[in-house]
Order: sequence, then structure tokens, then C-alpha cells
Amino acid sequence: MKKFMLLLTVLLISVGSVVAQMKEVSGVVLNQKDNQPLTRVTVKAKSGKGGAYTDAQGRFRFNVPATEKMLVVSLVGMTTIEVPVGTNLKILLKEESSVLEDVVVIGYGSGKAITNTSASVVKVGAKDLEQKPVANPFDAVQGKVAGLQVLSSSGEPSEISSVRLHGSGSLGASSTPLYVLDGMPVGAGIVMSMNPNDFESFQVLKDAAATSIYGARAANGVIYITTKKGRVSERGNITFRTQYGVSNLANKDYYESLMNSRELGQLYKDLKFYDDETEEKINKIWESGIDTKWHDYYFKKNQPLRTADIAFSGGSGSTNYYISSGFLQQQGLRYRSGYERYNIRANINSNLNPIIKVGLNTAITYDVSETNQYTRNSTNGGLSSLALPWYSPYDKDGNEYYDVKIPGWNRWSPRYLADKIPSNSRSLTMVSAGNLTITPFKGMTIRSQVGLELTDTRGTTTRYPSFGDSFGNGFRRQSFGRDINWTVTNTAEYKFRIGDDHQITSLIGQEYIDNRYESFRGEGQGLIDDKLILLSSVTKDKELGESYSASAFLSYFAQLSYSYRDKYFVDLTARNDASSRFGADNKNASFGSLGLLWKAKNESFLKDIDWLDNLRVKFSTGTSGNAGIGNYEAQQQVGKIGQYDSGASWGLSSPGNPKLTWETQWKTTLGFDARILDIIGLNVEVYNRLTSSMLMDVPYPHTSGFSSLKENVGKYQNRGVDIRLDVDVYNNKSNGNFVALYGNFNYNRDKILELFRGLDTWIMHNYGLAYVVGQPVTFFYPIWKGVDPNTGAPQWYNPGANNAITNKDDKDVFTPTDEEPFSSDALAQNTGISRQAPINGGFGLNAQFYGFSLQADFAFTLGKHLITNDDYFFSQNPYVFSMNVRKEILDYWKNPGDVTKYPSLAHNFVEFDSRMIKNASFARLKNLTLGYTLPKSLLAKQNIIRGAKVFVSGRNLLTFTKFDGVDPEVDSNLTLGANPNTKQVSVGLELNF
Repeated sequence: MKKFMLLLTVLLISVGSVVAQMKEVSGVVLNQKDNQPLTRVTVKAKSGKGGAYTDAQGRFRFNVPATEKMLVVSLVGMTTIEVPVGTNLKILLKEESSVLEDVVVIGYGSGKAITNTSASVVKVGAKDLEQKPVANPFDAVQGKVAGLQVLSSSGEPSEISSVRLHGSGSLGASSTPLYVLDGMPVGAGIVMSMNPNDFESFQVLKDAAATSIYGARAANGVIYITTKKGRVSERGNITFRTQYGVSNLANKDYYESLMNSRELGQLYKDLKFYDDETEEKINKIWESGIDTKWHDYYFKKNQPLRTADIAFSGGSGSTNYYISSGFLQQQGLRYRSGYERYNIRANINSNLNPIIKVGLNTAITYDVSETNQYTRNSTNGGLSSLALPWYSPYDKDGNEYYDVKIPGWNRWSPRYLADKIPSNSRSLTMVSAGNLTITPFKGMTIRSQVGLELTDTRGTTTRYPSFGDSFGNGFRRQSFGRDINWTVTNTAEYKFRIGDDHQITSLIGQEYIDNRYESFRGEGQGLIDDKLILLSSVTKDKELGESYSASAFLSYFAQLSYSYRDKYFVDLTARNDASSRFGADNKNASFGSLGLLWKAKNESFLKDIDWLDNLRVKFSTGTSGNAGIGNYEAQQQVGKIGQYDSGASWGLSSPGNPKLTWETQWKTTLGFDARILDIIGLNVEVYNRLTSSMLMDVPYPHTSGFSSLKENVGKYQNRGVDIRLDVDVYNNKSNGNFVALYGNFNYNRDKILELFRGLDTWIMHNYGLAYVVGQPVTFFYPIWKGVDPNTGAPQWYNPGANNAITNKDDKDVFTPTDEEPFSSDALAQNTGISRQAPINGGFGLNAQFYGFSLQADFAFTLGKHLITNDDYFFSQNPYVFSMNVRKEILDYWKNPGDVTKYPSLAHNFVEFDSRMIKNASFARLKNLTLGYTLPKSLLAKQNIIRGAKVFVSGRNLLTFTKFDGVDPEVDSNLTLGANPNTKQVSVGLELNF
């Protein structure tokens, strides 16, 4: 019994000793931003002996060894901290600044801090993309990124901007960047269909270190778009925005340069245009008082823009969500010209457990585009101002000529045309991506994503039988197209450290892309009743058409990143692509890159330089590819080629080239970025972009029955420099007031290094362009010398023996005669004027003071040239077309000795020559937004509205240019009857609940 009591005593003492060696810790974890509890926060002993998750109230309680001194508190998206052990602790976590501001997505792995990557990446955030009075999201990035040229060629609401990075990368294949939406490649039309308020950022990947991992499709750069999502442990938030605005012509100068009734009448009197009846006719016109400004009639004023959207976001400890819905309606300036868009998006992500995460991001868009078929190149549209000003669209009682042609002008009213020949398209788009992420152990991430891009488009065009020119014979066309893209991506990423100095990230992956497009159309004539317009009612000229196309890409890639002591960084990338578009022996191609980064400021010899806050030097070199051709150009194709014996004739429609392979680009970039005095940010990059084996249409012997064949030929170079400057003029961190300026600049010069078949010159007569080795792409037209002051005859420089070399010899001049009239083909030569604008950029201001905010963004393009085909009509000899003309033609030759702009009335005033190539350099105020955020003190008395902001926004409010055509922003080598750009002014409201 004594032994038993002794043993029991020893056991009790031992248990007490163990209990005494443990102690309890407890507390609550809150979000520093709003003092809201954070759930599923990991709180653990630094030794690893003990830990727990916080509950729904943010509380935790567990035991740790008595010797434990520190706790580690962590949550995804929040800064990990260490705190001393204790009871009833109050721990505040703040959001990681790198997550909010500095992380960019490059390739397929996890995001990187932008300061730790050798790649050239520019990020445009949500604040720059929201609250813009326009349907086009690309408009918001114009002038924001050095080297990225964005041009809007039309005022049509559904128009997609043209986007190019560092010039045109090819003379034959596409120059459009690759768009990647949350990891899934998509087309520009998909981006256009989305609500810009759902975008988190546009990230422009510019150099080889950033783009090579995308391989075959990245030759023209990559624009990586991220969409918004909720944050873990974020309180539920509701954001409502609405906007109303109006649109008008951005610039009327060209139309205002046309003559009014009195000016044109006086010209006709001087020319005795109506012979002996001139005086009487003109006097009657003047007495009528009619003086029609046709652009005011064909272009509507103050056309409405309406938007509204609502978003719900938030998250628990394991799940976050972002759900939004939006609506946009924008009317064009032409009758029956407009765009409507309806959006819904859901982005949901969940941590099923500490190892497995899943996510689903789905967006559905329905949009309707109404298109006026007489917008461009038509006297019922872009050329409508040719109408004489003394014609009127209204009768003497002020009633519009609707279903009868306008007297004199002999055209239908634009409203009547739009009503009787309507055309529209309706699209339903779904973009959905589901992902699964597994982290089996520390540092290892395995991720799979399956994405679907589906677009169904239906188009309808009708000419009603009641239309005056139908003569009871109506027309109907229906078309349908379905575009399906599947993308499957699998990656494995492993991050680890070796000691304190070495950090390594490795990535391997596979991607498969399958694209299928099918379409059909039906059309016919013979409709006799406006109420019976279905295709089943057509009675003659019936036609059916169907098409199908498919392509596939299979890719494997790898990336290795290494850093040493947070000073030296190396990024290596390799990728192999296979594409069905190329011949059997050339389907595969490999690409790779090397990127180097030196964080010089971290060196000991620079650390004590107080005025230098940061200095990084970067270098990258590598290759990428271009497969921007048709799906079957490597194959011979059989198709319908004409009629034979009253029936269809079938034959070889395309010769095909089984030797076709990838167009390859080698790009090298060297640059640095610095932060000085914590005020000035400077980034400079120089680059060399060499394209070889270009996919070009090469002339083919006509005896073959084909005019050209797609081949891999030639070399083309773009060299340039990007400069970005940011200046914090004023920044008070205590109250949030600041004034910041920015500016960016790109100079790019293209040069043709090699053509094909040993040629030094290739003239594109149909486009008025010359490809000359050693020169940029240039315009090829007769070069205007001037008007002979003695005779009033027009004169041009004769081309030399080699018309690829510009000749301006004053002693070698051509003057037309009756025996030898003007011939464009005979006189055409290299003008030396570059097709590509060498300079692009932008500058602006961001400021905030006590709730007021101001944002002003300018974009500019210098050295841009356009062929103003409009001048052939609007600046022509009035005897040629008997239509209205510009006031400047009054400067025509009349007497010997006159020095004038235009020749005598015996000649055409304008021919297709170098005078039509005009400098279209411009600068535009793309965005001006003034906002006011209500102070929280005004909202404190209620618990519903958490934030409120009102704003006024304008687009294209100012244009600075010497271009005297319709619109300098047109992205083409030629402009004729263009639908001009518009300017918008809108007011908006944003509420947060």
C-alpha cells in the first residue's frame, strides 16, 4: 500500500509538471482597415508546437509551450506578422501592398512583384479603366503605355480600336497583340464586349522576357487582363454606378471649310457655270435663303450614352466572390447607328481545405449593334456634304422629305434609308474558366484550368419592298456564326530557397487550344409586303452559304527564375508550339528567352545615396512567333470558282504551300528604372525587334491561275526607345491629398532588311505603298511640284531611272498635254514619306484634394500621314463633279504670274499624288474627369451608404492638329468618307453599400 501511494504521488507530480510547462494564448484578429473580424486566420507558435484558426468572430484560443515567446499570424492577401504570446491579444492585420499594387502576372505562374522581374511590364489599374463615357475599353489605355499605339478609326459605337506595340511587326501577318483574360487567350472582340468596370488591370507585356512563354502568338506583345474578385475575409460590399452622357462630332473643321450658298454662288457666277442664266439662277438661290449645312443634317447631335452596373463582392475566411451585372446603351451620330450591351459576371474562389483551391470565373454578354450601311464612302453618308448648299432636305413648310428624294440632290433622306434598309447584328458571348489548384506541400503549386470562349452572332439585313428604289422587290439576308474556343492549361510551379541568399522558382506546363468556327447564311429577293419579310417569303435569287473552319495549338513550356540576395535575378523561358495551320513538316517551332535584372540600389556602394531611392537595370533577349494567317493556307483547297454552262464550277481555289512555317521574331531590350528623391520615377528602355521568315503574299505566275502565294520570306526591323516619367508634385500621406504628373514617349523606326527572290523593291500599286530594302514602308505616288505660274498648268517631278529612289529634280518636270495626259502609274515614285508614325505617347495629371479628384489624360501621335482621298472630291475643280467644294479652291490660277495652290480651270485641281498625303499628327484630350467623394462624416448618421462619389467626365474634348482632313486618328493609309470620331460629356454617380 505504501508503494502504491508513493507511485501515485510521483505520477501526480509529473502531470503537474507537464501542465506547468504549457500556457494558454488567446485573442482576436481584426482587419486594420475597418476593424472587422478576420476568419480562418492561421495563428500558430513560431516553433510550430501549437496553433489554431480564428473563428467567425476572429477569435482564437490554444496552448503553447511555456517557453514559447512568439506567435506567427498569417492569412492569404494579408501581411504575415509576428506578435508576442499572451492572452486577450488584439491583433491587426493589414493588406499586402504588393498584392494591391505591385504584383503583375507574367506567363502562367503566380504573380511576381514588379520590382523582382526582369520583364518589361506596364500595369494600367482599375482607376484608369473605370468611369469612361465610351463603350470601348481600349480607349482608356490610349496614351498610358509607352510604345503602345491605340487608335480609334471611327465614331461608330461598336468600332474596335486598333492596337499595336512597337510598330507593325510584320509585312504580311497580323500585328495585333495577344489578349489573355485571366489566363485564357481571347480575341479583341471579347474584350470589347466586356464591362470595363469589371477589369482589375491591363498589363502590357512588352519584351521577350515577358512574352516568350506565350510562344507562337506573342510576336506583337501580350495584353494580360485581370478581372476583379472579392478578397478573403472582406466584408460584403455593394457598388452601384450609373452614367449619362451625350455624344457629338469631335471636330467639324473639315465640314466648316466647305462653301456656303453665297460663296459657292459667287464662284458659279464668276465661272458662268450656268452659261447665260447664271446671274438669274444664283440670284434666285440667294433670295430663297437656303444655306444647308449637310453635316448638321446627316450627323445627329447630343446622342445619348447610358450606363448602369452593380457589383457585389466580399469573402469569408475560405471563399471570396465578385458578382456583377451591367448595361450600356450608346447611340451613334448616324441614324440607326448604336450599340447596346448587357453583362453579367461571377468570379468565385474557394479554399476547400489548406491544400485544395477551386475557382470559377464566368461572364455572359448579350450585345446588339445597329449599323447604318451608308456610314462610309457614300454620298448618303461620309460624302453627304458634297451636296450643294442650296438644296434643302425640307420643303417650304419645313416638312422633311422622307419618302421622296431630296429635290436637286436626288438622294433619299438618311432617316428614310435607315428605316427602309436596316442592318443589325446580335451576339451572345460566354467566357468561362474553371480552375483547380493543389498545394501538396510547401512551395509546390499544381494548377489546371479549362476555359471556354463561345460567341454566337446573328446578322440581319433587310430592304423593305416599300423602299422607293426596291420597286416592290424586297430583299432579306440572315446570317449566323458560332465561334468556339477551348483552352486547357496545366502547370506545376515549385518555389524554394537555398539558405537565405538563393531563391528559385521553376515552372513547367502544357496548353492545348482548340478553335472551331461555323457559319451559314441565307438570302433572297422578291419580298412584296413589309409585313412578310422572313426568308421563307423570298421568291427569287435565293442563295445559301455555309462555312466551317478549325485550328488547334499544342504547347509545352518551362520557366526558371533565380535570385541572389535580392540583387541579381535571372529568368529563363522555353516553349515549343505545334499548330495545325502549317505544313506537316513545319508544325512545330521552339522559342525562348533570357532576362536579367540587377537591383543596383541594393548594392552597398549605393545604399547610402539618399537621393536615389531605387535603381534597377534590366536586359532581355529572346524569340517569339506569329501564326496570324488563315487556317488552311498551307493546304490546297477546292472550292466554287465560277459558272459553267449555267451551273456552278468547282476547282482549285487556293494553291497552298506545304512548306509554310512560323514567322519568327527576335527581340532584345535594355533598360533601367529609377526613383529619385521619392518624387521622380524614370523608366527608359531601348529595343531592337527583328522579324524574319515573314508570312507574306508573294507574286505568283498568272499562268497558274493565282496572283499570289503565301511564303516565308524577308526580314523587317523595328528599333526604338520607350521613356516613362512620373513626378509626385505633392503628396500628403496623412490626408491623402496629392498631385501627380506623368508622361510617356515612344520613338519607333521601321526598316525593311530583305524582301524575296533577291528583289530590292516591291511596289504595292493598289495600296500606294513601296517596300524598299533599307527604308521604312513608304507611300508610292506621283510627287507634286506645283502650279506653273506662267501657264497655270499642274506639274509633277518625273521619276528617275529607279522609281524606288525619290527624285525632285526641278529640271526634270512633267507638264500634262492633250497628247500626254497625267498618268499616275507613269509618274508614281517613292515619296520618302513613312507609312508608320514614328512617335507616340501621352501625358497627364492626377490630383486629389479634400474629396475632389481630377484626372486629365492626353494622347499624341507625331509623324503620322494619311492619304486624304476626300480631297479628290471636296477640293476638286468644280467643273468635274458639280458638287460643293472647299473654300480653299478659290486659290486657283487665273492670270500669268499668279502663284497659287491649285491650277487653272483647264485641269483637274486634284489628282492621286503626294498632295493627298497629309501630315495627320495630333494630340487629343482623351479623358478629363472631375469627381467629388462625399466625406464619411456626412454618411456617419446612417448605416446603409458607406461611400458616395459624383463625377463629370469628358472624352476627346480637345484636338490639336494641322491635319485638314475629317479625322487624323483614322488608322489606315487612306481615308475616304470616314465616320469621324466623337466627343462625349457625361455625369455619373457611384455608391458603395
